[in-house]
Amino acid sequence: MKDDLYLAGKPGTETVMLGNHALARGAVEAGVELVSAYPGTPSSEIVEALNEASIGQGFYAQWSTNEKVAFDVAAGASLVGAKALVAMKSAGINVAMDTFVTVPYGGIKGSLVVVVADDPDAHFSSTEHDSRPLAKQAEILCLEPADAGEAKEMVRQAFDLSHQLQLPVMVRTVSRVSHGSANVTLGPIQRTEKKLGFNKHYDFQYRWNVYGPPGTRSKHEWLVKQFPKLEEYAEKSPFNQLKLAPGSRIGIIAGGLGSAYAYEAIRRLGLQDQVNWLKLGTAFPIPTKMVGEVLKNSDKVLIVDEGTNWIEGLVREIAQRTGARCEIVGKGLDQAMPMWGELDTDMVVRALAPLVGAKVAEDSARKSLKDDLAARICPRSSTLCAGCPHLGSYWGLRLALQRYKDGVHLLNGDIGCYEQAGYGIFAENLFSNDDSHLWKAQSVYEMLDTIYVMGSALGMAQGQALAGYKDGKVVAVAGDSTFFHACLPSVANTAWNGGQVVFMVLDNRWTAMTGHQASPTTGRVGNGSPAKSLDIATAAKALGFDHVLTADAFDIRTVKTALDEAFKLDGPVVLVVSGECRLQTVRRERNVVRPRTTVDTDKCNGCGTCLQLGCPALGVGPDGEKSEIDQILCNSCGLCAQVCNRKAINLQGGAH
Repeated sequence: MKDDLYLAGKPGTETVMLGNHALARGAVEAGVELVSAYPGTPSSEIVEALNEASIGQGFYAQWSTNEKVAFDVAAGASLVGAKALVAMKSAGINVAMDTFVTVPYGGIKGSLVVVVADDPDAHFSSTEHDSRPLAKQAEILCLEPADAGEAKEMVRQAFDLSHQLQLPVMVRTVSRVSHGSANVTLGPIQRTEKKLGFNKHYDFQYRWNVYGPPGTRSKHEWLVKQFPKLEEYAEKSPFNQLKLAPGSRIGIIAGGLGSAYAYEAIRRLGLQDQVNWLKLGTAFPIPTKMVGEVLKNSDKVLIVDEGTNWIEGLVREIAQRTGARCEIVGKGLDQAMPMWGELDTDMVVRALAPLVGAKVAEDSARKSLKDDLAARICPRSSTLCAGCPHLGSYWGLRLALQRYKDGVHLLNGDIGCYEQAGYGIFAENLFSNDDSHLWKAQSVYEMLDTIYVMGSALGMAQGQALAGYKDGKVVAVAGDSTFFHACLPSVANTAWNGGQVVFMVLDNRWTAMTGHQASPTTGRVGNGSPAKSLDIATAAKALGFDHVLTADAFDIRTVKTALDEAFKLDGPVVLVVSGECRLQTVRRERNVVRPRTTVDTDKCNGCGTCLQLGCPALGVGPDGEKSEIDQILCNSCGLCAQVCNRKAINLQGGAH
């Protein structure tokens, strides 16, 4: 069905499309030849779609082990003249930064489009990172779509722009564009025939070698001298639209998704054709002349920007250079809108109304509806899935640590499904204090003490151990995909420098957090074709670990036994706890009749131990005391039966 969407749709057809699918369609229309990415919400669907569409369609797509590798793969393709696209979420651009800021020094030969999906309000991320300033740091063009239709068109044109400018072009999207749907008009699909070639002196000497003659400084000089071309494009770009309202002294400059909110606010206040309007599709550079026209013709200018006050800062620079005396209102000094979270039309209306002397009437009907919904909806955090192997891994860890009852153990987590062991949804009666303090975990969701970024847990654990922390055990936790994404240097460092650390690698065989993309341990590549399955234990041994243990995530006893041994060993230990994501097993074996997990109410005394496992299929029955299992959610993993001390939970029938 996706073939119809991405490949067979006739030019001129108008359809409703997800933003990320529109970005993928834009790449196909441009004749993309190579695609690479590491999955990360909200960007994952772009390359997920292209992976599927690539089979037999003349272009190559891959999931890479991390964003740096993905960027390098795409950049390498562009150096031999290919049209390449790399996609990542906001956190991923940090991983790719080394090559991202270096490749522009020599430019590229083919096309290189870098799609970065930011996540204002941190729906799926640990930060509200704004990636646009990184385009300035790399000194390349950055486009920013307002909706799915513009996203498709920007990616399509970005390939041509990249080739013309001989530089990578960045397309910055945000969650509401990537995961929102809008009308998209399909264009023709280019069928390019590969004409790849390589010349290390293409256009200038030792072009692709930043150290080669005439040297890095000269190549930076070449890059800086390309900037006027970027500025020239910004002034004539069809994505930047200026409209001055005769007689008006109020201006609005809005970028990307912010322009959609601003347009709606103008309509809601009845200000159509009554304000000076500049809609920006280039986030860097912005068109100096167009901005100057708004500043010259306005006494007050509102800047509407999704993310930080990035555009406001650029506008203030232009105002200072041109001597504009108008008042600039936005997220900066005046804080007319917050510099955190997401924008919405209400915020823009409240910021715009004082500038035009309008009063904003309270939408009592909407407020009443929101209050009513708040009373009806129970607040809840996200949870691990029913039958998740991580539930068994954490329960085994919890049992093993009970041997050291007085210890203030340090459990460091990384980013992935397993991070939900640090969400603390059952935490209560908290207070702040300065010294080591034992916080008893009431469930698997209270296990992790630190969570930062991918690959940080092991290094932090090593630092804690080598600094001399003795109040408890020091543990680091990461997943299989994270292990290959960002942990390998820390694994080598820990083997080299030591430290009394237990590193648990929870191998569920998939990059499940972002939608079950293939990982290096899956045994498949992104398009589903069979591939080599990499072994984590072998990798850890190869990197110098003397102590490498394994355990079955669906057998809590083996996890506890392995951890008991790990805590007694001298020196760092890697423990690989394996168990395939249960959702994948069930999907693959959908015709297998599975056992039914039931509660013997005569044996159950309502102690609630099984509920602490954190499986969403477990709950309290109609009597308000004894446990009950939701048969629709249950995936028959058997972990709850292992947890129950009274043998009140049983698996009956079916294939185990």
